[in-house]
Amino acid sequence: MDPFDPAAVRAAYGAAARDYAVEFAADLDRLPVDRAVLDAAAERLAGRAPVLDLGCGPAQVGGYLAARGVSVTGIDLAPEMLGVAQQRGVPVRLACADLRALPVRSRSCSGAVAFYSIQHLPRSDLGGALGELARVLEPGGTLVLAAHLGVGEITVSELLGHSFEPMGGTFYAEGELERAVTAASFVVDDVRLRDPLPHEHPSRRVYLTARLDVRG
Repeated sequence: MDPFDPAAVRAAYGAAARDYAVEFAADLDRLPVDRAVLDAAAERLAGRAPVLDLGCGPAQVGGYLAARGVSVTGIDLAPEMLGVAQQRGVPVRLACADLRALPVRSRSCSGAVAFYSIQHLPRSDLGGALGELARVLEPGGTLVLAAHLGVGEITVSELLGHSFEPMGGTFYAEGELERAVTAASFVVDDVRLRDPLPHEHPSRRVYLTARLDVRG
């Protein structure tokens, strides 16, 4: 199976869902840059139309935003991850879908947040995925991305002690996401970088906040 096939990603995260929640559901407590990016997004998005948490997992990001007055719908490929999010009682709506084909009306969302989910797209699909996000966002809508910096792709076949068929991950060069987002009719407002922490994969991180061009 292609390691970037949605079925490969679904199977990998489905296998590790419960342990992933144990390990990472409270991870934002030790990630000040991530919290600062989400706090800034919440200031823009609180009290507005729904916001999509893409690749939501146990909904730690969606829950953080919901606690700050944001209406959130969590989207994930893995039903097991959605089940864990539901069991945690996070106050977000949940749906199983691929971010490249969202079951969402055009111009119906005020924002979309994708923390470490676009990494599981092949690079060739990035432009189409950003186009799909532009479709569902209202003009001026907010897009927040977090991704790994680096070169090329990797495959992994183990996560938190669970083995599965290889799953792909894409690294992005500095400036690559900014160019892709701009090409998809977004205006980049903020880019932040940070080094990995000891418990994380040893790659730098990029956080990008943009808004859909009102002419888009």
